[in-house]
This record gives sequence, C-alpha cells and structure tokens, in this order.
Amino acid sequence: MHFNLDDSKGGWAIVTGASAGIGREFAQALAQRGMNVLLVARRQAELAALAAELQKSSGMRAVALALDLSQAGAARQVLQTLEAQPGARLRLLVSNAGCGRWGEFESAEHDGYAQIVALNCAALVSLTTTMLPALKASTPAALVHVSSQAAYQPVPYMAVYGASKAFVHSFSLALHEELASQGVLVQTLVPGPTATEFDTKAGAYSSAVVQRGTAASVVAACFAGLARGDAVVSNTSGLWKQRLFAALAPPKMVVREVAKMFRPPSSGAGPRT
Repeated sequence: MHFNLDDSKGGWAIVTGASAGIGREFAQALAQRGMNVLLVARRQAELAALAAELQKSSGMRAVALALDLSQAGAARQVLQTLEAQPGARLRLLVSNAGCGRWGEFESAEHDGYAQIVALNCAALVSLTTTMLPALKASTPAALVHVSSQAAYQPVPYMAVYGASKAFVHSFSLALHEELASQGVLVQTLVPGPTATEFDTKAGAYSSAVVQRGTAASVVAACFAGLARGDAVVSNTSGLWKQRLFAALAPPKMVVREVAKMFRPPSSGAGPRT
C-alpha cells in the first residue's frame, strides 16, 4: 500500500522529538501540507513557540505536549491529548524522539544507557501499541519509525545506541508486513548523518563522520517513500555499500573498520589485528 499526504489534509499527525532537528522539520512540513499536528518533546518553551508559529503560518491546529516519553504512562498521555481535540482523526505517527551517546562504553553511567533503551526502544513500542487503534480507525494511515545507519552493523563507541536502532529497524520492518493489509503503512526511515543538535547532546567528538545532510532532505525522502509505499527509506546515497559490507565481510573486520570512524581521540585503544 501507499500513503498520500494530500489525501490526509485536515487529519492529525503526531510528531515526537518535535522541538528541534528532524522532528521540527516534520512538524513544519506536515502543517504546510494541511495536517494538524500534535507536537511531543520535553522542552515546553520550544514546543509552545513552534505550535504558535505553525498555527500562524499554516492555519492548521498545533498542540504542544511537553512530555518525557520514557516515563511510565507517557504514551497514554499522548493518546488522551489527541482524543481531547474535537473531531481528531489520526492519520500519521512519526516516532522520531531518540537519544544516544558517543564514547567508550565504560565511561558512562548505567542510567544513561538505560535512558537510551527506554526512549529509543520501549517508548517507541509503547507509543506504537497505544496509537495503533486510532490509526486503524482512520485508514489509510502511516507510521514512521526513525531508525539509523547504525542499525546495519555494531558500532563500537556507540554500542548501546547502535543496538537500540537495530531493534527499531527490525521491529519496524516486521510491522510493515503485518499491518499493510490492515491499511497502515509502516515506514523505516534511515537518515544519513544530519546537521541537528543530536551529536552535540550525545557528546560527539571529532571523527571520520564529517559530512552532514539537512533535516529537510530527510523529511522529503520520507514523504516520497510514503507515496511509493516503501518499507525502508533513506536520504543518503551509497547505503547499499554499507549494507553489503556489513552483511558479507567477516564480523571482526566490520567492527574494526567501524571503530576507526568512532574511536574517541583520547582513547588509549590501539589498532586491532
């Protein structure tokens, strides 16, 4: 199946991680395409300002919900906020909220890794489970789960983040097959390295990853993929080479080469043989 945004005008979209970066770009683009938006993130001031901006520029309704999705009961709060909007019909859920951490595994506290798993994995599943009945009631509808290129192979020095995105990738692709016959298109969105605040918040340092694309290109690729009904969508070229290398090269070689890209400058780790 495919999902046409033009047929969803007047419907509602939920965007998580909406206060900045890719989530903010999604919110702006969806409002301009004629959809009402429920904006979810932790930062109240940024969300409120964005909601006011969107209502003024697009004429669509925009509701700000400041919420930590990793907390118990958060998904239910999102649903209740949607249900409080008169005549709301949910057509699209963009699960973009996520967090990560660069650096040696032992250099961070356990709670930081627990937060990554709670937000990137558990919260995404909870939100999907909670919102799915509303999506199925307004078909055709769509779910966009934001994955990462990190999902395709282990990532030394981003071990927990990479593993969490591998979970997202597998979960999302499985649902694509399950839900297509029920009128819900599930898209796994794989952004290339993108110029957002994510790296700064994750403690990024100088690495081999130097080129960054735009959030607008990520969103444009997503929309084009929805129209085609694609299961996996990316805005980066050459992704097939990464997937081929990760699938066919010996695992020891794969993790050694990826480690070269992400090893901290101060790391005492020497070359692997």
